Amino acid sequence: MSTTSGARPLSQAPSSARLWRAGLLAAAAATLVNALAWVVVQQLGDAGLMVPEQPGGTELMSLPLGLVVGTTLGAALVGAVALWLLGRRGPGGVRAWTALAVAFGLLFASAPFGVAVSVARQLGLVLFHMLATATVVGVARQQLARAEVAARQPRRPDG
Repeated sequence: MSTTSGARPLSQAPSSARLWRAGLLAAAAATLVNALAWVVVQQLGDAGLMVPEQPGGTELMSLPLGLVVGTTLGAALVGAVALWLLGRRGPGGVRAWTALAVAFGLLFASAPFGVAVSVARQLGLVLFHMLATATVVGVARQQLARAEVAARQPRRPDG
């Protein structure tokens, strides 16, 4: 086990609080990014993105902001729970979470190809999945790295 002077072991798992903070911040960031993307694509760009009214249905409706926010937040919160569960195992657990998050992001990004709309509109829907995945993974990893650097800093006596 590698250590540096006065620092905690490098292979030690992040604290539960750090894992939760990273996961919840990543969920909030992904939700915000997708909400902004919806405004740009759907409102300003008038892309006309359509989704089925019901899962597996053939009747389409315009992609509502509430669906984007709710789906992004729900999936990202599940990701936060997974980060907490896997991250407690140490750096290997965080790497496993990253691989799972990317795999699930790619899996769910394929869902729009089942919607009976043009390929351009399908790719517009894929954009939301890819933005959410990249944001969740990027923000969570960045927050955990920042926490790791802070934990390695020697503590200064108050005074």
